[in-house]
Amino acid sequence: MSTTPGRRVGSIAEITQPGDYYGPDSDYTGGTPAVFFLLPNAREEGAPPGQRSVHHVCSPPHTLRECPDGSLEIRASIGAMPFWHGYLDEGNIWRQV
Repeated sequence: MSTTPGRRVGSIAEITQPGDYYGPDSDYTGGTPAVFFLLPNAREEGAPPGQRSVHHVCSPPHTLRECPDGSLEIRASIGAMPFWHGYLDEGNIWRQV
């Protein structure tokens, strides 16, 4: 299991670095709350286009919890297969499983 620090940003346009995420926002998903992000491994050398793209998860089926420190926790696991599988934990920590 590996962990990578992330960063919560203020807009989709600010998602530029691996682990950056924005949301929840429902403007882009027809009223469904969603979080948009770059995978922690999005800028690895030789990464294919799908790994480098901005991904998103919606609630439901995921649960989005605002944490006291201003970060966000996402459950259930984020399966951006075959590129990455894991969680966003409190404290802006991406945890790969």
